[in-house]
Amino acid sequence: MLRSSLYLILNYGLQAALGFAFWIIAARLFSTASVGRASLLFSAATFISFFGLLGFNVTFLRYLPITRQRSRLITAGVTLVAACSGVLALIYVLFTPIVARPISFVVHSLPLTLGFVILTAGVGVNSLTDSIFIAAGKANYNAFVDGIIGGISKIVLVLLLVGGGAYGIFGAASGGLMAAAISSLLLMAWRLRWRPKFKNFRQLLKPVFRFSGMNYVGSIMTLLPTLIVPVIVLNKIGASGAAYYYVAFQLANILYQAAYSVEQAFLVEGSHAGVISRAVLIRSARVLLALCIPAFIVVILCGHELLLAFGPKYGANADSSLIPLTAAVLPIAIGNWCLTILRLSNQLRAIVVSNLVYSVTIVGLAWLLASHGLGALSVAWPIGASAGAVVAGIAAVRTIRLKHRSSF
Repeated sequence: MLRSSLYLILNYGLQAALGFAFWIIAARLFSTASVGRASLLFSAATFISFFGLLGFNVTFLRYLPITRQRSRLITAGVTLVAACSGVLALIYVLFTPIVARPISFVVHSLPLTLGFVILTAGVGVNSLTDSIFIAAGKANYNAFVDGIIGGISKIVLVLLLVGGGAYGIFGAASGGLMAAAISSLLLMAWRLRWRPKFKNFRQLLKPVFRFSGMNYVGSIMTLLPTLIVPVIVLNKIGASGAAYYYVAFQLANILYQAAYSVEQAFLVEGSHAGVISRAVLIRSARVLLALCIPAFIVVILCGHELLLAFGPKYGANADSSLIPLTAAVLPIAIGNWCLTILRLSNQLRAIVVSNLVYSVTIVGLAWLLASHGLGALSVAWPIGASAGAVVAGIAAVRTIRLKHRSSF
């Protein structure tokens, strides 16, 4: 669990380091308005791709370690995720004049529309392949394809696309993930001996349909704030405000990813064991605290200096968002640890309820507090994460008690 978690954090660290370099270059070469619109485009593509995952990212972590039909299950997941992400991306583009007017220029150009659809499908496939490598015990591959190939590719692309405005930044950011997705598929064929097998998808997926569906709904709930809050910032505070918020969120997101990495490793180890043991619970909690708390302290102490790297405007305007966004990592970590217990015990309704509370609280408070500035709006994150963690924690404690009683 520790080894997988560290490889995942290395992956996120590489992505963060090269991602910071990418956004610093973008902030220096493009206007803040272009950065703000590009951040909305990229956030939309990221959200849509997760929407298109259909819950397979969690399902693969839970069932790939124990299935005897790995190649068929992987083929079914990759095919459906690519198709679903592409269709949803097209629908989103068609509705941008209504839901996201600042980026509605995409719908007026066929090449831009097709580019958004294809790149969003690639982002979705790349997210799924990450779960495949984790489930196969090869989390180190993610550091190579995402951290190195994806990170370097987007830096090269943003330099090549100078003058391309908001879409140029978006194309570079998502193009790096597309390069990582293609590399992942080739690496899966080589190292995991995956061979596409297009047969009996319905029969194959039927046993995991309920698990995928409920986790799909829960994942959508979790990701809603990531998409909706930037739109609130853009509409109520402005494009420059969206740029400042996005940069602060990316810094805080490093901590969130540390928590998610432990959750993924915890889920895979629990799936292998087939039981929620006391040893696994304690080990996962220790790993979580050992990774998240030091990272939290580092960002709090050095966050302002990191923001200054993007330029004086970012240091002056994004600082108020960074502290509350960073503080959200503690309840996020606790909440995800509890959600993993619920997934291992198939308490799927509790997962949906917890994520619903999390999402509604963050989005609702962000809407109400936006008029008071970025700092006030960002407070919605730790409050919403705490509310979701409380709901998940209550359900997890009940689950552990029932498991304990049933063992006597």
